[in-house]
Amino acid sequence: MSESKPRITIQDAAPEATEETSLSKLQGQIEALLYENSKLKKINNVLTQRVEMGWGNNSDPYRSFENAAMVADKIKEHTRQLQPTVQELESAVVQREEARQDSERNLHLLQDMIETIPEFYVMFDPQRCVLMANSRFLTFWRDAGVDVVVGETQFADLQKQAVKLGLLDPSIRVREIKGFPQQKMQEVLLKMTDNRWLRMTQRPTSEGGLVVIYTDVSNPEKSSELRQDKVLVDQARMLQTTLKSMSLGVALVNGDGLLETWNPKFVELCGLVEDSVNRHVNFETLLADSELSHLPKPQPGSSEKAGDVIYFGELTLANGVVLLVRRHCIYGGGFLDTYADYTDRFYKQAALRESEHRIRLITDALPAMISYVNKDLIYEFVNKSFEDWLERPRDQICGKSMVEVLGSSNYSAHQSYIEGALGGRTVNFDVTQGAGSKENREFHKTFIPHFAADRTVIGFFALEQDITAQRRTAQALQQAYEYMEKRVNARTHEISAINLKLRQEIEERHQVEINLIEAKQMADDANESKTRFLAAASHDLLQPMNAARLFATVLKEQDLSQEAHQLVDSLGYSLQNVEALITSLVDISKLEAGVVEPAPETLRVDDLLHKLAAEYQPQAEKIGLRLHYVPSRAVIFSDSQLLARILRNFIANAIRYTPEGKLLLGCRRHEYGVEIQVWDTGIGIEESKLGEIFLEFSRIDQARTRTDKGLGLGLAIVDRISRVLGHGVAVRSWPGKGSCFSITVPYGQELTPQIVDPIELDAIGLPMRDARILVVDNDFEICDGMEALLKTWRCNVLTAQSVGTLREDDAVVDFAPQLMIADYHLDDNETGLQAIDTVQSRLGKKIPVVLITADYSNELRKAAKSAGYVLLNKPVQPLKLKMLLSNFLRESKSQQGAAS
Repeated sequence: MSESKPRITIQDAAPEATEETSLSKLQGQIEALLYENSKLKKINNVLTQRVEMGWGNNSDPYRSFENAAMVADKIKEHTRQLQPTVQELESAVVQREEARQDSERNLHLLQDMIETIPEFYVMFDPQRCVLMANSRFLTFWRDAGVDVVVGETQFADLQKQAVKLGLLDPSIRVREIKGFPQQKMQEVLLKMTDNRWLRMTQRPTSEGGLVVIYTDVSNPEKSSELRQDKVLVDQARMLQTTLKSMSLGVALVNGDGLLETWNPKFVELCGLVEDSVNRHVNFETLLADSELSHLPKPQPGSSEKAGDVIYFGELTLANGVVLLVRRHCIYGGGFLDTYADYTDRFYKQAALRESEHRIRLITDALPAMISYVNKDLIYEFVNKSFEDWLERPRDQICGKSMVEVLGSSNYSAHQSYIEGALGGRTVNFDVTQGAGSKENREFHKTFIPHFAADRTVIGFFALEQDITAQRRTAQALQQAYEYMEKRVNARTHEISAINLKLRQEIEERHQVEINLIEAKQMADDANESKTRFLAAASHDLLQPMNAARLFATVLKEQDLSQEAHQLVDSLGYSLQNVEALITSLVDISKLEAGVVEPAPETLRVDDLLHKLAAEYQPQAEKIGLRLHYVPSRAVIFSDSQLLARILRNFIANAIRYTPEGKLLLGCRRHEYGVEIQVWDTGIGIEESKLGEIFLEFSRIDQARTRTDKGLGLGLAIVDRISRVLGHGVAVRSWPGKGSCFSITVPYGQELTPQIVDPIELDAIGLPMRDARILVVDNDFEICDGMEALLKTWRCNVLTAQSVGTLREDDAVVDFAPQLMIADYHLDDNETGLQAIDTVQSRLGKKIPVVLITADYSNELRKAAKSAGYVLLNKPVQPLKLKMLLSNFLRESKSQQGAAS
């Protein structure tokens, strides 16, 4: 009788209890409190009835009621204390219900998931009892007649049943999976008695349980297919990771023109919106609005094969990015695009090409022959002189060997030197060499080895100079030397006869040399004395003229009669002429003595033209001329004061020789510099006299000039200053129509643009009213004249003659000057710079300073500029001083207003 197979019973796994021990204790406490609360309520009701009805209560009814009330209060207090516990219990019950629902939901999801596994799946708890299994596993054992009970059947029982029922072959192979030793995952091959094979994969869980999966691997084809699928998946994952990490943009398009795959770099380089890039989107539509829309694509029936490149080129995008694009055909009619950011390399190659071009220009301009030969003795570079010598273009030289280019005989003459250069030595040698039909020439050659990073020689540079002429000259000199030697020998006896005479001549010349040295020393001393005299004369001559000019300006500001005004005008005009004469004489003397040195700087030409136009416009309008200047944004490099002196002489000369009409001040840009021009509609100059106008004391057509007189030194000073500056001066003239004087100044570096607001002449004196101005000058007349002039401009004035007065007198501090005017040369070797330091030290702050001097030295100009002072040269022009002081005070008031 056959043994009956046990029935398989499947039980659902009971949900795990989620209550904790603390929750159980809390519920017990709540039940006890509820019980106590019920008892208290009953006692309260009984006591209340007894108080109200007086049953069995022989005490005072009020006391009984009071006790009942106290009991009621205690009941309320217990109820209040119980309320949070009840709320906590209710919350715990709700959480328990939610946890139970989540547990059931997760359990169902887990069961659904394991049902989707195509293999036999079973999970064991830490005691190795069946915790969960899918239907395939349970059906397998049910068909074998084994009851698998969840929570009871153990892993060892299943093994025993399998052996007992003869389901397995006793031979079992076990191997540990590489790469997962920490998880102790194992694979076990089980051989069934029906010649089937099961692969049992078992893996421990984090809680000590065990997950086992049984896979039927009896079908080799299916197993191979699974392995291939896994390999393909791994390869696809690896390919996707590689695409994401690539620095190239990649896009794969199928034969229908639809995008199949891409990487983020493609989206970034093409400037596409990430949300618009999706699989199977039309690639042509995707790039329609981009700068890559014109790239070609494979045409149906075209001859391109898979792997062919149908496009390769550079694209410069609007944002400056340069892309290197390659498009390859692929199987099925599609294509593969790669996009590389070529920007840095593109611009580096452009810079290299530009550098190579510059090097080519330099080497081609050199008279020597230059070439480069690699270690294989192949020419890689030659310059134009090398081409001209061989009478062959460089494309017929580069890439050819030295034997081919030089010829076997010439190469043999160079061979030993070539070996030396390739051995790492610099070789210098002379050789005779010919080329084609040319005669042999002598060359001096230098071979310089070219070392790689590892100090191996990879070629050499060749520098070749034609020294044929030098050799022939040397031979001629040698022949001449031999001839002269014969002549010397022939005349030795003659020379011996006149040696005594020569010695006498030598002594005489030595004495002459001593006299010349003494004369030179005397000339140097005289020149130095002349320089000192000029410095003193420029101050002493201009000092009284400056005072007279100030007093004349004060008189002009007074309310005088018309006749007195005319006399004052005549006086000012005469003083102006005398000042011009003295200034011209001093300037021409300084220029001849060579003591004038330029201090060039970068300046805006418009600043200079604006100041000159403002300075001479009143003078021009006074005599009926219209002065106009054209603004310019050009930046020049020159000495501002010396250049201004040249332009002032041009303008003054134009005013002097223009009876009526207008003057134009402007400039023209040229490639080599800015040409500053002064045009007039004056009497003009005959072409034959253009060369004479720059000579000293030269004046043209004196009968047609204005009543002002001069020495004719203006243009002579222009000529000398222009030579000192190194600027070119030009003149064009048309008799009866006018003239144009110009000077060309080199360009300077660009400066930050500044806006200069025009100042109305009527508004110049407005900021000067009630202004406090300190005047320092050692000349009492200058102080009086300056005080009188400033008071006519409604200023408050304080004067001082020495640094000691400024240091000791408290009137300076009490006066609190807003601006200071100081002469540079004071008494006792004191200077205006010391006076300025003393005043600012006593005031405890810096104030605007105008430094007046007759010293034109660069040292003083640099010192004043570095300290931030404005330097005016004597004689001072009152209108210019008034404009300067007005600007200073206007800026000071603006700064005070901004600070407040």
